[in-house]
Amino acid sequence: MEFPNLGVRCSVEDCKQLTFVPFPCKHCSTLFCIKHFDVDSHNCKNFHTHVVHNKTKLSSYLCSDESCKQTSVIEMLCIKCKKHFCLQHRYHGCLEYTNEERTRKLKKWQIPKEQFAEAKAVVDQEISNNLKKSKNTAMANKVRLMRIKGSAVGPKNVPMNERCYFHVYVSVKACNKNVGPSKGIYVNMNWTVGKAIDSMAEILKISNNNNIENAAKLHLFHHSTGTLISNAMDIPLTKLFENSELVDGQSVILEYSNDTSVDTTLYK
Repeated sequence: MEFPNLGVRCSVEDCKQLTFVPFPCKHCSTLFCIKHFDVDSHNCKNFHTHVVHNKTKLSSYLCSDESCKQTSVIEMLCIKCKKHFCLQHRYHGCLEYTNEERTRKLKKWQIPKEQFAEAKAVVDQEISNNLKKSKNTAMANKVRLMRIKGSAVGPKNVPMNERCYFHVYVSVKACNKNVGPSKGIYVNMNWTVGKAIDSMAEILKISNNNNIENAAKLHLFHHSTGTLISNAMDIPLTKLFENSELVDGQSVILEYSNDTSVDTTLYK
């Protein structure tokens, strides 16, 4: 039994096949069978017109730079001025900071840095105070030595197993203003006191006139008491360690003085 009113016939003249599931062409909207719905099968006249139109539409984004005529199929908007720019002109100065904005941002970034430095200074001072008050001298010396090792500098040719560390407070008469009030330094424990002083002065970039007669000499003093460590420049550091006159990691003062002691309140 046939149903002549059901289905649609293919629009191709040579076909006219009856189909219950017609396929519309998306370009000309005409109905076709499964064999002829493709644009090439029915020689669609609207296909080329649609393609040209779509290409023109996609290529309509013109660069906003006045000297540029380049178009793009993709719109690239500046996040600040909301204008489209090509890849060549995407850095068009819109996002650059003014001197005033740059100064304001630098000040803003400096705040946490300064806060961290202040907090670290407070913590370091508390640790130093606790170490001074500590009844366990051996433990206090170990903690102090570990702190110095983390940032100490010295000659790279000194073997690790021959290094001894000092927290050196710089002379108040030092000419080098770039040097801070103190610095962690390591030297060779087999050196003499004189050679250790020479190395410290070189690292701290301060004047050293120990080989000049009648000139102010650099000496090492105990930071805790201000007393002279040794007046003899040729005595080995190992001997001072053996006699407990020096402790690895202790704080010392490097000062121009021919006296037997210095005022420790000047070195903080």
